[in-house]
Amino acid sequence: MKTQFQNYIVGVIKGKKRGMVPSCVKALLYIISIPYRLGMTLRNFAFDYGWIRSYSPPVPVVISIGNIVVGGTGKTPATLMIAKEFCDEFSIAILSRGYRSQAEKLAMPVVLSAGDGPLQSAAFCGDEPYLLAQNIPKAHVIVGASRHKGADMAAKAGAQLILLDDGMQHRHLARDKEIVVMDISDPFGQGRFFPFGFLREGASSLKRADLIILNHVKCDKRFQDVKGELSRYSKAPIIGTKMAVIGIRDVATEREVSIHGQKVGIFSAIANPEYFQHTVTEMGAEMIASIAAPDHKRFKKGQLEIFAAHCKDKGAQFLVCTEKDKVKIDKDLKLPLPIVWVKMRLQLVQGNTEWSGFIAHIKDLLKSTL
Repeated sequence: MKTQFQNYIVGVIKGKKRGMVPSCVKALLYIISIPYRLGMTLRNFAFDYGWIRSYSPPVPVVISIGNIVVGGTGKTPATLMIAKEFCDEFSIAILSRGYRSQAEKLAMPVVLSAGDGPLQSAAFCGDEPYLLAQNIPKAHVIVGASRHKGADMAAKAGAQLILLDDGMQHRHLARDKEIVVMDISDPFGQGRFFPFGFLREGASSLKRADLIILNHVKCDKRFQDVKGELSRYSKAPIIGTKMAVIGIRDVATEREVSIHGQKVGIFSAIANPEYFQHTVTEMGAEMIASIAAPDHKRFKKGQLEIFAAHCKDKGAQFLVCTEKDKVKIDKDLKLPLPIVWVKMRLQLVQGNTEWSGFIAHIKDLLKSTL
């Protein structure tokens, strides 16, 4: 029921729902967005002019990776890509809120990884921080709502570089560099503030950016057009990326699998399930059914059992999910179809010079503190 309501609201915001009722809902969303927009504007003004002060942790470099809109633009894949540039040379720590996890509700942040892979489950600490800890085992990964406390824990652990996953709006913690990730298909979140649109804060906030990542780039012309539009708000270098498939693996055996020419059912709990569904069909699979849950949500055992039985009846050979969903699957789950997951990573497609220059600059900053 909750998912249906969220999908309905998204449809209203995007103009896919028409009629008297959607128009009334849209008017209500506009009214609600007014105090939100005013509050965010005043908050940013207070930080910009020093009326609210940010805490600077005793760590050489702090980098925030965030966005100006609600929903997934690729912040966590970007954090992973950035972390890989530094983890072999420097001691790094990743701070994550662990949205909708048990760890988020605790007074003190939790150490998910102390530089040797995950110490807690994805159910306890959240899917995205678990994924980061699993893929960057050398990094300290600290999960909790308080970025201040998390940063102090990272400093005590000897971190030279802190990465704030989804940190743009967490301005109570000072940062040396601000990276903003944007979806090229809708970079300004319908151009309206939440919940009338998807903006967390206005496009003018891009003036704080030190690097802008335009994600989901498919067309050079579209990249250049959006890049030109962004230049009105920011002087930061702009690079283009897209999600690239690295492989498909069986959840149970971790063996490589091909789904080309196969009928599949797709389940995902991510911000933009349409992107993932399109990726799977681009690999030559035939999607015969799909289910989607809110971002970070964990599918219940019964849900997957019913879905798997339905897909098998329609001739499916596999169930397909994302890496984020894979880390939340119960190990003892028994289904009539095998589950496979798609391993994807962010791939640089535009702005190689800008990216190399940015990374080299950060490394110079870090080396100057050694």
